[in-house]
Amino acid sequence: MRRRLARSSRKKSAVPTVSMGTIKGRREGFRTGWRRGYHLGRSEAILQAIQAAQGIQLIRDLHVLFVIEAYEGGQFHEPINQGIIGGLQAQVRQVSVAAPMDNIVEVAKQVQPDLVFVLNGIFDLPIEHIDAIRMMGIRTCVWIAEDPYFIDVTLQKAPHFDYVFTHELGAVPYYQTAGCQQVHYLPLAVNEAMFRPQHVNLSYSKDICFIGTAFWNRVHFIDKVSTYLANKKTFISGFLWDRLKSYRRLRSKISLERCMSIQDTAAYYNASKIVINLHRSHEDDQHNYNSRRIPALSINPRTFDICACGALQLTDIRHDLSYFYTPGQEIVTYSSPEELKEKCDYYLKHEEERREIALRALRKTMSEHTYKQRISRLLSVIYG
Repeated sequence: MRRRLARSSRKKSAVPTVSMGTIKGRREGFRTGWRRGYHLGRSEAILQAIQAAQGIQLIRDLHVLFVIEAYEGGQFHEPINQGIIGGLQAQVRQVSVAAPMDNIVEVAKQVQPDLVFVLNGIFDLPIEHIDAIRMMGIRTCVWIAEDPYFIDVTLQKAPHFDYVFTHELGAVPYYQTAGCQQVHYLPLAVNEAMFRPQHVNLSYSKDICFIGTAFWNRVHFIDKVSTYLANKKTFISGFLWDRLKSYRRLRSKISLERCMSIQDTAAYYNASKIVINLHRSHEDDQHNYNSRRIPALSINPRTFDICACGALQLTDIRHDLSYFYTPGQEIVTYSSPEELKEKCDYYLKHEEERREIALRALRKTMSEHTYKQRISRLLSVIYG
């Protein structure tokens, strides 16, 4: 009898004990996973509905030679490059691609395009190449995606093109004054193949996230909210963030990558509860070529990228923001460090409201703000 009791005692002691903290952690992990999965499921349903509603795309009998933006460390432009290429391939008979360092005059002679389409062409593209191509009877256009930050350079080059498109609303009259006959405001968009809702590793999960270069206006702003961010699950990534006065306080939350990969950027957008957007200043003499101080009125491409990942975006206000998203319904805005902290606190506590705003932004972005739609507009301006 004693032996049986001893065996029974040994068996009971062999059963591992589980603390209440572990049980609570498992339950919270399950709830988090379920909520994330539910959000992704709703996101996919939105994407499928948008795709089903799209009609047949008509193909124009055109051959376009597209000159990409290419420079060392220029991964920032890759979503735009590839988005334009994809938009063209869906709408014209043939697309050829060249880099600005290529002899595009010779390329144009070989492939005989109907249109030479340049993205930016700020530094590496010899402008006499555009003059030579126009002399061959080939139409040319440029889409400038860096206004107004490099406008001292682009104002010199833009008059050499038949058509000028700029993503910056405030730059249009300056190109017209410079002698450009055809100037059009054409906002940027999202490359939906790169930025979209997706399953990502939980290691990317943050309360608050910001990805971008530490331009001085961003540095000054983040310094003002550094104590708040230090007490949250925060992630900041980009070049030059070590010049923060509060760098020591935030160092454990900062990655000093010069240019994070597109894949990692999209993963952080997907997994973060709140993604901050803070536009660069048009008055930064250290980083800009904008001696006229032309104001920046238009939103950056990051605005579309964040929304396309089904994330809640908390952004500073640009003049044309309401052309694209309804503040308070599809996107959330702030105008001061205090307002940013207040709204972060609110939306971190109100998860359902946060997710509903993010889903509305996803629907708006994927149905109205893709490169296919922008390229359709560009081709309509040129060819009717």
